[in-house]
Amino acid sequence: MKLYRFEPVGLDLFDRKAYMPIPGDLVYKTQPYGTPRNGTMGMAYVADAETDEFRGLVLLASLVPAKKRKET
Repeated sequence: MKLYRFEPVGLDLFDRKAYMPIPGDLVYKTQPYGTPRNGTMGMAYVADAETDEFRGLVLLASLVPAKKRKET
């Protein structure tokens, strides 16, 4: 699974929702059943990388590729 660091830009900064990831959170793209494919209109659905909790729809520009953390 590819991980991303959430760094909000554009509407993700201007129109923040309570359920959205916090800046700096590690997330991964998810595809809920029956929803438009990720990448449509420059947006993607994401979930928290640590808790697997669904975090909503964000701009692709807000997702910065992140390296996996080493497990200790």
